[in-house]
Amino acid sequence: MATNDETENDNKMFGPLVFKPSGPPETETEATCLLCDNTFNITLRFDIFVRHLFEVHYLVIEEVQNIANLPQYCQYWRDKFKETPIEEIIPSIKIDSSNQTYFLLSTLLKEDKLLRHKLHLEHVLRVQEFERVDGGYQRPCLFCKLHFEGTRTDFIRHLESQHNLQLGNPQNLVFVEELLEKIDEHLAKLTCIFCQRVFPERSVLKEHMRKKLHKRINPRNADYDKYFIANYLEPDKLGKKAQERDVMLQQDDSNNDEEYDDWYEKDDFITCLFCEKRDTNINTLCLHMEADHDFDFAELTQNFDFYQKVKLVNYVRRQVHNHKCFYCDLSCKSAKNLQEHLFEAQHCKIPDLKIFDQPEFYFPTYENDALLYLIDDVED
Repeated sequence: MATNDETENDNKMFGPLVFKPSGPPETETEATCLLCDNTFNITLRFDIFVRHLFEVHYLVIEEVQNIANLPQYCQYWRDKFKETPIEEIIPSIKIDSSNQTYFLLSTLLKEDKLLRHKLHLEHVLRVQEFERVDGGYQRPCLFCKLHFEGTRTDFIRHLESQHNLQLGNPQNLVFVEELLEKIDEHLAKLTCIFCQRVFPERSVLKEHMRKKLHKRINPRNADYDKYFIANYLEPDKLGKKAQERDVMLQQDDSNNDEEYDDWYEKDDFITCLFCEKRDTNINTLCLHMEADHDFDFAELTQNFDFYQKVKLVNYVRRQVHNHKCFYCDLSCKSAKNLQEHLFEAQHCKIPDLKIFDQPEFYFPTYENDALLYLIDDVED
C-alpha cells in the first residue's frame, strides 16, 4: 500500500481527480502499480496513485483519469515491463533543472493507443448491455405528464411514437440517460436540439422544430457522437468526426436568420375537425371542440400513438369533406345536415380503431393541415 510519506507529500502538479462513471460501476477498484507491488483504491485515493507514479517512479500517464478500466490498463503495462525494461519502451524527457528523467506513457505510443481504445470499447459495450437489460429505469417524459418505468428502449420508443422525437434505433445508443438529460436541458433553455437556435418561448420552439423537422439529432453535431455505439468501433473516430463537423459548418452555415423568415412572421390557422372554426392555438381549438362538439381530443386519444392520431384526423377530415358521419358512415346532403346529424345522434365520438387505422389515412385530406403538425402539442 502507499506509505504515509507519499500521502503527506503535496505535489501541485497533480491535484485530486475523481471518476464520474456514466454507466454501471467497474467491478475492479484496486489497481497495482505498473512498476512495483503497491496497490491503490483508485475510487477513493486516485490522487495518491497518480502522485506515487510521479514521485516514486517518475512516470506520467497522459490523461490517466480518462482511461477506462484503469486496473486492467495497469496490469497490461505491468506485465509488459516485466518482460522489457521501461527505458526500452517509453520515451523519456527532462522537465526540471534537477536533470531528472521522467517517462511519459501516452497515445503517441501506438501500443498504448490501441490498448486504451480496446478498454474503452469494452467499457462502452458493458454500459450498453446494462442499459438494454435494466428494467428498473425511471424518468418523467420530456414532453407529457407520463412518469415512465421500464427499459430505456421502451422509453425511447415512447418518445418516438407519442411525440415524434427521432433519436434513432435504441439498439445503437449508449449513455442514454446522459443523452436525455442533454436534450431536456436544451428544451428547458428553449434551444432547438438540431440547429441549436434559441427561441423566445416554448411554443415558438415547438413550432420551429415541427416545421423544420428538427425533432431529431443533427449528425453534424459532434456533441452527440458519444451516444452512438458506431463511433467507438475505430480509434479516434469521435475526434475525426468532430473535426469533419467543424469544417462542414464553416463551409455551409445553413442556420442563418433568413432561413426562418418564412415561418416566423405568421402563424398557421388550425381548422376544427367538425366545423369552420379556426384558431392559431391548438389547445384553444381543442377547448372549442370539447365545448361545442362534445369531443375531448386529448381524453379520447390518450391511448393512441402518434400515427394513430394522424390517421384519425385524416379519416375524420375525409368523411366530413364528403358529408358523411365518421362514426356511423351516414351520408348527408350538406355540411349543415351533417352538423345536425352529429349533434342529434351525438356521434362526435371515435369509431372502432379498425375503421381508420389503415395505411390510406397516413395521407392528409387537405394540404398543409396544421392540426397534423400540432397533434403532439395537445395538452390535457
